[in-house]
Amino acid sequence: MSKKRYKPIDKRLITEGAQIDFNLFLTNETKTEMSLFLQSDTAVDGNAKVKLREVETLYIREEEEERYNAYVTRHLQSIAQNKDIPTEQKARLVYEKATEVIDAMFKNPESLENVKNAQPVVDNFIDIILHDYNAVESLMKITAHDFYTHTHSINVSIYTLSLGSYLGIKGRELEVLGMAAILHDLGKSKIDYDIINKNGKLTDEEFSQMKDHPALGHEIALILGITDERILSGIRHHHEKMEGGGYPDNIRGEEISQFARIIGVCDVFDALSTKRSYKDPMSSYESLHLMKQQMRGHLDMEMVDAFIKMLRKQEQGKS
Repeated sequence: MSKKRYKPIDKRLITEGAQIDFNLFLTNETKTEMSLFLQSDTAVDGNAKVKLREVETLYIREEEEERYNAYVTRHLQSIAQNKDIPTEQKARLVYEKATEVIDAMFKNPESLENVKNAQPVVDNFIDIILHDYNAVESLMKITAHDFYTHTHSINVSIYTLSLGSYLGIKGRELEVLGMAAILHDLGKSKIDYDIINKNGKLTDEEFSQMKDHPALGHEIALILGITDERILSGIRHHHEKMEGGGYPDNIRGEEISQFARIIGVCDVFDALSTKRSYKDPMSSYESLHLMKQQMRGHLDMEMVDAFIKMLRKQEQGKS
């Protein structure tokens, strides 16, 4: 058989108990021929996992790559919990799949199915964050360096879940927080594309339109049947300011929900630390210094301090 028709895959992604709908191959000792290791429509049993320990590399047929990718998507949760897979690799897989899901959501934000698909993204990030101490650092390493609305939403959800976990938010509440973060910029799907992607500073009129996105996102969420006030407030109020003057409702202090205040901090941090068409990214230190020194009336400083402590704890855990 010609090896050109085959593609290597990571054997660690083949999880015990999974049903595969593609064929798995391995090479002979001289690496000149392919032989069938596991047939399509077969469950991966304990014997197969034992044999896999002796296998250097597994291959799939190139024409079955789409099925393999679908398999990886279906089993992301078990992959996220697999201690044998390096954290950075797990994080990259989950991030790439999240990008596909959120990109589809922003293209058709009023599709209930697209929004439902965001929940597994949140669950997978939670699994990685809670099961691996080095997860936050690994996820932060791969957060997109260029600012796009969909990757920004993913980045903000990663920071938000990490901060929420540090603050002691757990279980279902952490899932809800993650959904609020993933959906926080949903309203930007209704803003003119040229304004969202403008290469330079917005005019007053353009910024006025941009300021509509939290209220527009709130409207879309209601249309989709989202009734959880924690998610709705995270979408609507992440641009409100602690001393007032934010938008769209000009509320202040404790009137702004905890979820909106957490998302607000993470939203600003990612906006400052990613590259825009018109500015270079700030370092984490520069971003946090600016937030502490120039945004006291805007952000909840207790949340900013908790964010800094969370990053510091992560740094200390690395050493």
